[in-house]
Amino acid sequence: MRILINALSGNGDALMFSPILKILKVKLPNYFIDMVVMFKSVSEMYRYSPYINQIYHIDFLKQSKFKSLKQLSEIRKTGYDISVNVYPSNRIEYNIVNYFTGAGKRLGHKYINAGLFSGEFLNNVSVKEVKDRHNVLQNFDLIKKIVDAGEREVGGLEIFLSEEDENSAQIWKKKSGIEEANIIGFHAGSALLKNHINKRWDYRKYAELGNILISKYKSTILLFGTETDLNNRINELIGGRAVLASTENYMDSMARLKLCRLFVSNDTAFLHSAAAFSVPTAAIFGYTNHKELFPWKNRHIIIRRELECSPCFYNSPKPAGCKWSGADEFKCIRGIEVEEVNDACEKLLAGGGTI
Repeated sequence: MRILINALSGNGDALMFSPILKILKVKLPNYFIDMVVMFKSVSEMYRYSPYINQIYHIDFLKQSKFKSLKQLSEIRKTGYDISVNVYPSNRIEYNIVNYFTGAGKRLGHKYINAGLFSGEFLNNVSVKEVKDRHNVLQNFDLIKKIVDAGEREVGGLEIFLSEEDENSAQIWKKKSGIEEANIIGFHAGSALLKNHINKRWDYRKYAELGNILISKYKSTILLFGTETDLNNRINELIGGRAVLASTENYMDSMARLKLCRLFVSNDTAFLHSAAAFSVPTAAIFGYTNHKELFPWKNRHIIIRRELECSPCFYNSPKPAGCKWSGADEFKCIRGIEVEEVNDACEKLLAGGGTI
C-alpha cells in the first residue's frame, strides 16, 4: 500500500506536516510513504526523514507544463492508494495535482475562504478547515480519516540533519570565530509571494535589537535567509559584528540555526524551523494568525499588536492587503517596538516563555 504526500507549499507549511508523518509511519508501518514537492529546499529539508521512502521534486513554477505533466504521469504509474494535500493547499492547482495522482482516496480540506473555482470537489475525502486551529492540528484532522489516533499523539516539528550537516556547521562556527555561548539568530526576511514582504519587521529595529543583545549579553548575531541585501543593511547598522549564516544550501542554514540559543523572526519558515530544533523563539506577528501559526510545542513568546482588524490574512490565493493607508498601513507589524521584542528576548534567555 502506498501514500503520496503533496507538500507543494513552502518550507514552513511543509514542516507543519512533519509530526503527522510520524503518526502515519507508526499507525501504518507496512505502507510506503512518498512525497512530492515544488521547492528544492523542501526536498532538502525532508531528505533524511525516516518516515519517507522517496521524494519527487517537480519545479512547477520554472519548468514547462509539459515537463511537469510528464513527471506527474510517471508518479501516477506508481499506483498510490492514498494522496494527501498538506494544509494549507487552498489553490485549484494543488487540488488538480491531487486528482491527477489517481489515488483511490484523495484527502484535502474544505476551506472557509475558498473561491468559486478552488477545485475542492476533486478531493473525495475532505474535512472542514477550523478557524484558529493550529496548522499542525489541521493536518492531523485530515489524516484521522485514514488512521485511528488521538491528539495527544501529535508530537513536535522535526527536521533531521545528517552527520555531515552537523559537522559542517561546527567547522563553519570555528572558522567564523564564533566562540560565545549566546548565539542568537535573526530572520528579518520573508517570502515575496502574496505580498508577504509586509510580514517583515523593520530591519532598522532588528539592528537596534542586535546592538542591545550584543552589548548586554556579548551575543553573536547570526543573520539567516537568502535576503542578502537586507542582511547586509542590518549588519552595517550593527557595525559589522553580525555573521551571515545562510547559503544556497538550505541544510547549511538548518544546521547553523541549531547552534542558536535564541531565535528572533517574523512569521516565516525559519521561525518554525527553530521550533523543530527546540530553540526558544521570539515570534513577531503582523497580519497572520498567531493562533494557527505559533511555534509548535516549543518555548516561545508572541509579539504582536491586538487590533480589531487583525489577523486579516487567511488561507486563500489572494495576496495580503491592508485596510489602512499612509502611516497606518500594516501598522500591526510597524507598530511593534524594539523594547517589546527585547523584553521577550530577555525572558526567553532567562528560561521563560510559553510552550
